[in-house]
Amino acid sequence: MGTSLSDQQLGFREPGKIAPVNIPQVVRLAAACWVASAVVAGMMPVILEVAGIDFGQSIPDWAVPYLVAFAVPLTALQVLAAQHLLHGARWARILLTVAAALSALGAPVDLTALILAGLVLTLAGATLMWLPASNRFFLLRRVPAYPLSLVRTPPSRENFYE
Repeated sequence: MGTSLSDQQLGFREPGKIAPVNIPQVVRLAAACWVASAVVAGMMPVILEVAGIDFGQSIPDWAVPYLVAFAVPLTALQVLAAQHLLHGARWARILLTVAAALSALGAPVDLTALILAGLVLTLAGATLMWLPASNRFFLLRRVPAYPLSLVRTPPSRENFYE
């Protein structure tokens, strides 16, 4: 089975594999924004809060363990989804879009510089991964739910009794 020109341009080697050099720049930038957002908005507030450094968004002392328990796994999930975004995983794009919407809706009214920077990075990542160049990338990365080699041809008179 031959590959189409668009597959060759994107660097498909075998189904489900893509050459990293052919990922559109806008998708790479979106993934970078998501990773930066995870560091700035996900981990930095936790580190500053645990260290007792006031960054303008203070929470009660009893809530710090809960902050760590929720922020660390969610930040790890965000970074994991950003990495899968580079491989064309549509589930990652949807998950990160939901994360961006929740971040925008749940942003505190009195934004600190750290929270504002994280929110800007989050919204930039969400916007970049839905631009037309990104849409083409994700559309061309669509992998069938089952390998075509496993699909049998419909029975005919010649192969009916095989």
